[in-house]
Amino acid sequence: MLCGGQASGHEAWLLTPAELETLAHASLPPLFQNFELLQAASIIAGIVLFAAVLAEEKFQNLGQGLLRSITLHTRDIGPAVLRLGLAATLGLSALGGLPRHGTALWTQPTLFVPDMVLSTQPGWGWLAIVSLATAALLLAGAATQLAAGAVIVLSLVGCAVFGKVFILHYAGHFIAPSLLLMCCGGGKYSIDALLPAKITLPGMKTHCEMHWGMAQLLAGLTFVSLAITVKFMQPNLLVAILEHSWFGFFGIPLPVVALIMMYVEVLAGVLLIFGRLVRPIALFLLGAFTFFVIILGESPALHGNLYGLMFMFLLRGGTPVVLSVSWRRSADASV
Repeated sequence: MLCGGQASGHEAWLLTPAELETLAHASLPPLFQNFELLQAASIIAGIVLFAAVLAEEKFQNLGQGLLRSITLHTRDIGPAVLRLGLAATLGLSALGGLPRHGTALWTQPTLFVPDMVLSTQPGWGWLAIVSLATAALLLAGAATQLAAGAVIVLSLVGCAVFGKVFILHYAGHFIAPSLLLMCCGGGKYSIDALLPAKITLPGMKTHCEMHWGMAQLLAGLTFVSLAITVKFMQPNLLVAILEHSWFGFFGIPLPVVALIMMYVEVLAGVLLIFGRLVRPIALFLLGAFTFFVIILGESPALHGNLYGLMFMFLLRGGTPVVLSVSWRRSADASV
């Protein structure tokens, strides 16, 4: 029910509308119609997922001293990176500095991402001004919690204006970092830190654990949604983008690469949803974003919100939201 409709993500950013229409009507690669192979790949993915959770249970105490020292920087470096990443994406989009392929630079303001063009929605152009003002506050670290709340409101408005595509593919990746900023504030390197009286929202500091879990949930669900509705249901679009890159993928057929990318994104999303292996997943995704920035010639600001979010996850780790699967721990509890 959720898989039909307009394509989005990288595909709508880096391909022209004519290319999108042509590829949407092309037949799927045979690999994506081989149900036996897909079932086997899904079983393997499930085994990998279960093994990853067991490995985390077994080795979670290794390097705790190092992790504690890293976590201490969450209060200082993390909020600054999160603010700057989110501000870059919001501000440049509002100015038309992150256009979709084939659109002239600085001519079409968008809401957060290249394919959410505000000129296609009469009467909503003022959202660019609000986004730009919000980006300025985030950049300076002034009234950070209120600015983060404004990003959440803008995301909800985007859901109402642009509909299903924005809900499934974008909203969660902007609400998630905003929730963390509402919890952490602007951090040490912000105007907020210099003011004797802080402009804050009441009760935010006491609900940080809940905010962190919600951020993981939203980020993970959005990754899973993108993987299924775009990479799995419309693989021709992803294959076309990979063909535009200069990287040869070691001679692996591009449909195979697309299928692997889909499964990897699903696994990463599921692990984030349940708060497992959050630091390794964040580190992997930071590397993946940078890899595609290089091979596709993208602007890093397209994923500024996700760079900041994953950097915070890397520093702080995750909040597990499921019971331990360790048999040893269960046995100890029963004793």
